[in-house]
Amino acid sequence: MRTEFYPNLSQNFSQLLEDADDYNVIIKVGENQNTQEFYAHSTILRARSPYFKSALSNQWTNNKKDGIILFTKQNISSSVFTLIIKYLYTGILDLTNVPGSDILGLLAASDELILEELFKHVQNYLIEKESAWLNQNLVKVLRIVSRLASCKQLQDYCYESICTDPYPFFISEDFSILDKDIFLGLIGRDDLGIEEIDLWNHLIKWGISQTPTIKQKDVKKFTDANFGNLKKTLDPFISHIRFYEISSKDFFNKVRPYKKILSLALYDDVMSFLMAETEPQHERLPARSSPYQYVDLSESKIIRKLHVTILSNWIHYKDASSKISKEYRYKFQLLYRGSRDGYNFKTFYSKVNGHGQAIAVIKIQNSEKIIGGFNASGWNYNYNSLYNNNKHSDNNQNHFIFSFEENYKKKIGKFVSGDGLFYGRNCMLEFGNGDLKFDGSNGSCNQSSYDKSILDVNSFVAEEMEVFKIIKKKIGSNYY
Repeated sequence: MRTEFYPNLSQNFSQLLEDADDYNVIIKVGENQNTQEFYAHSTILRARSPYFKSALSNQWTNNKKDGIILFTKQNISSSVFTLIIKYLYTGILDLTNVPGSDILGLLAASDELILEELFKHVQNYLIEKESAWLNQNLVKVLRIVSRLASCKQLQDYCYESICTDPYPFFISEDFSILDKDIFLGLIGRDDLGIEEIDLWNHLIKWGISQTPTIKQKDVKKFTDANFGNLKKTLDPFISHIRFYEISSKDFFNKVRPYKKILSLALYDDVMSFLMAETEPQHERLPARSSPYQYVDLSESKIIRKLHVTILSNWIHYKDASSKISKEYRYKFQLLYRGSRDGYNFKTFYSKVNGHGQAIAVIKIQNSEKIIGGFNASGWNYNYNSLYNNNKHSDNNQNHFIFSFEENYKKKIGKFVSGDGLFYGRNCMLEFGNGDLKFDGSNGSCNQSSYDKSILDVNSFVAEEMEVFKIIKKKIGSNYY
């Protein structure tokens, strides 16, 4: 019978590391004032790491002092190497309370030291346990993992996260230092879920930050030399912009001021297409779209493609996840618009009743803010019943309310207690006990039944309201 005593073996090797009085290797890690020396045994290092097996061969060990082999690893921090040396000696890795930056450093170090087992574990750990940190630090993460050939799983995760919800990435503080090759790879993707004019705006900001000779941001003050230098910076990117998908208004206001960085032939061709509807002479790239979302918003006056993607993810995952479903996609079918159908209680219910799950969205007057709620049950009460009785409530746990601000800054409030959704006369829309209430012109948001307030103020005036039926389709099927 075979018996294994690994815990005691691991503990003994841990003591060997802590009391390394017979060490023959000193490894100095870190740089400047943040350095630390580790005392180790060449036999263990060679047995555990192919990197050290090569590095400790005779031809690599010329740097000795009093018979001790000296190593310097300036690109590995002491906190990261502490994790590595313990793993090498004991096979134990504890990432509890370890900062995300150190875990990322551990990934890079384990790749350099050819610790394949550790590398795979850390890569999976980052994706499964540190997704929130990853999504907040995508620029920093991509700058490191894009250089690691073995890190395709994490690379794919980062790119998919950006394509699904790109705005946090593009408005992050680190965006201006994004590597050219990473940005070029992103801007060429058909599944990058961003409005083309927004992508253009971010490209211009990035290009200016990458062009040191441009000292001002006001394009009206640009010199011909400024335009020439900006054109050199952005020239590889221009062919990837879907200019023909930009509205004439946005092209005039936001692209035309930078026309000197475009070729005259391209500029004239896009202008002819937008103004006279002529057939494009240049290659017209397809509009960007996610393979996992069905987006038909030609009739909406409020929401855009990315709103649909974000809301679809919230419906599918029932939280604020940036993950994207690869099994289902969602179609938003317009049922009601206030400016078209009238802000009338009876008309509203005649349009939205009996259609199943639906999302109501409200554009706030004189603002870029959009608020709304997801009715997970659908409106299922007839007008006569509501008119003659008191309010009815629906407490489906999947109801949620939400808000969007400039650059798609967003909030989601989940139903937690009380009443999730009311149906009743004199109020077109009421989520919770006043969490979102709208009577057809004025509204209010007072947190009660949901875990977050979606507005910083308690009252609002609506500019427009729309309600969409949510149709879920399994990818690969022919019909919704």
